[in-house]
Amino acid sequence: MLELLLAVCIHQYHFNWDETPNQVWTGEAWHANRLQDWQVRNHRVECLEVGEKLPMRTMHCLPILIDGYFDITLDTGIIDEDAKASNNSWSGILFGAGSKSINRKLTALTHHVPAEDGGYVAGVDHLGQVFLRDFSSSVGPTPLWSINTKIGPDDLAFIKPYYSHGPGFGDKGIRPVTFSVQYKSMADNHLDADGLVITAKDAKDGTLIKTAAFLFFEQSDFEGGFALVSHHGPSESQSGHWFDDVSVTGEGVTYNEKDLNGPVFSTLYTISEHILKLTVQFPPIHADQQAQLVTDKGTHLQDIDPISYTATFRIEDWNTKTPSTFKASLVNNPRTYAGTIQQEPTLNDIVEIAALTCHKTYTGGLKWNENGLWFPHQDTTDALLAKNPNLLYFSGDQIYEGDLTPAWQKSEEAYMLDYLYKWYHWCWAFHDLTRNCPTVVIPDDHDVYHGNLWGAGERQKRDIEGLSKQDQGGYKHNPKFVNAVHRTQTSHLPDPVDGAPDANGNSVYFTRLVYGGLDIAIVGDRQFKESPAVAVPEGDVYNGWFRAEGFNPVTDADRPVPLLGARQEKFMLDWSTTNPPNTWLKLFFSQTPFVCLQTLPEGSKGGKQPGLKIHPIGEQADNDVPVADADSNGWPQSGRNRAVSMLQDAGALHVAGDQHLGYLAQYAVDDYGDGTYVFCTPAIANTWPRRWMPKGKPMTGNHVDGFGNQVTVHAVSNPHQYGHEPTALHDRAPGWGYIICNPINETVTIEAWPRFAPPGADDSMQYDGWPMTLEDMGHRP
Repeated sequence: MLELLLAVCIHQYHFNWDETPNQVWTGEAWHANRLQDWQVRNHRVECLEVGEKLPMRTMHCLPILIDGYFDITLDTGIIDEDAKASNNSWSGILFGAGSKSINRKLTALTHHVPAEDGGYVAGVDHLGQVFLRDFSSSVGPTPLWSINTKIGPDDLAFIKPYYSHGPGFGDKGIRPVTFSVQYKSMADNHLDADGLVITAKDAKDGTLIKTAAFLFFEQSDFEGGFALVSHHGPSESQSGHWFDDVSVTGEGVTYNEKDLNGPVFSTLYTISEHILKLTVQFPPIHADQQAQLVTDKGTHLQDIDPISYTATFRIEDWNTKTPSTFKASLVNNPRTYAGTIQQEPTLNDIVEIAALTCHKTYTGGLKWNENGLWFPHQDTTDALLAKNPNLLYFSGDQIYEGDLTPAWQKSEEAYMLDYLYKWYHWCWAFHDLTRNCPTVVIPDDHDVYHGNLWGAGERQKRDIEGLSKQDQGGYKHNPKFVNAVHRTQTSHLPDPVDGAPDANGNSVYFTRLVYGGLDIAIVGDRQFKESPAVAVPEGDVYNGWFRAEGFNPVTDADRPVPLLGARQEKFMLDWSTTNPPNTWLKLFFSQTPFVCLQTLPEGSKGGKQPGLKIHPIGEQADNDVPVADADSNGWPQSGRNRAVSMLQDAGALHVAGDQHLGYLAQYAVDDYGDGTYVFCTPAIANTWPRRWMPKGKPMTGNHVDGFGNQVTVHAVSNPHQYGHEPTALHDRAPGWGYIICNPINETVTIEAWPRFAPPGADDSMQYDGWPMTLEDMGHRP
């Protein structure tokens, strides 16, 4: 609940949870780091995480921005009141995080470890001592993937007060306090400075526990957002601190309602043959609620899935000739989420498709600003909003399991909440696109917490001695988890052509989307693919790489095992040989291309990509050769060849992602140049920059990949020193693809854009080799 009081020049806002039932989600005014670390219980918020490598849990107040004098007051205490005190435990407030110039969504991720633009922490410890600590100075290096730094009792630098008073907790021990941080002018004290006063009082009787004052000389020191903070907890306790009755006042406090988030986090929709399917994504709310969708066809109600927190609406006989608005909400909840169902393009209209893959937030060198985090990818969304595509396609890795926060969790329930925490970040970044544009989303390996995925969906999963869980094939997590991931990302797609689950009970989503003159096949090319470690044991395969001495993947690796699997091949055969009415072009959407377009230094067996030198533009590696990575769909060759032949029969453009390397290439069926084209889009951002730099050869032209597959390369966006900051982002060649389908002259124009290209940029800013126009595409009815 939020109460707003507007006085003369003073703004006052009050937050409590008096009307919130017990649930994980803490409300639309808050962003919890992480989702599984916080909950509402007994009308207050509680932090449940106290792990040694999980310090400084934060819950950011989204609508409040501080830029001047303020006073924040709240009640706080330890959840486990009988636990023994710890000298590395406190609760309090993080403030001054970010600034007016830093995206508020990025600032809302600030937690765990100090870094530039992290702000300050004011707190009260186990002895009842109040303190002010610096949260903007690093305590050491941060890894490329997950931040996992321990924060000891003295690791965050203390700021010395100029005045302090009070006994602390004393003999009475730890007890709930009313805690306040006030920033004000000290002119009344005849000081040419501002003062920050931190006070803890007994929450029951108001007696002083401790107060301290600090002098500051720049009002901008505290510009930014604020968050509640729980740092560890009492000794041997499984829970941290609780908070309630948060009050924020002051002339430097502003409130922006547009920064609230929820209870609808995003919507995804498609239209195919006059059937609208729309999925609404909710946070983890209590069970006694129902979803509502209001459209031109009336008000529709739907139950909310209690694991994925999605509600999917299916409406037949949709009028595709005019655009219309919709509103999604919870029943009897006044907060609505609005969007537009676009008019479907006609057979003679140009259709433009934005294609994206691999949503990474962090790649080392942590800073709580745009030089350390790529989230929320505003440059990408701004550019695409300016383009105004007719269709969006996200080809996988919408989340990375260890991106910024660790992948390992305590339980299956925590894994689900961890997935939702990261998925909600994707929703938060891209919902302004997806609310107004039909969108295809398919999950890839990282979405289901795999480094690589061989789903082996035609056989039962089994334990195989000597192989890792991943290399054994099948999903590491149970169908309950996998199916929930599928619901969040694919339940808005047209109904599967064959909806039976795979051999292990995992749902499928391969389907056909007919829209705007396009006939699009959508498949899950990981779900049925066999593990190379299982299929080729003599190859000594680890994580897709053949390590056996003298083993040649070109001649020795192929096996008659599934790639797409029999059911998807049957679907693909039907799709490739039939043409629905009023379509002129076939597209094939999958996670990864049917070729291994990747080079590494000679003798490499994978795992070196993050450490490779990134060369200046115009230079390339001296000793790179094509490699055989079975994570690509260059293996198994026999299954790959069948797929490529069916694409040839269809005359379809293959659009994929996954490889963190943008390229346009042409498959070979019998010889170079006789197959269809494949466009692998650049990654949104990545840690793992693959490259194509075969020694002694031009990067484009006719080549043979590491599995012996012939391919003609037409353009490639290799990692290079592009001269744009931050280099950790831009030198790895991130960006997005754009496909312009023109039915009048039967051409398809392929574009590959770097992230540093501003909205409305001209073609000269595309990656080298693009745009490229493919002639004589498609078929006319």
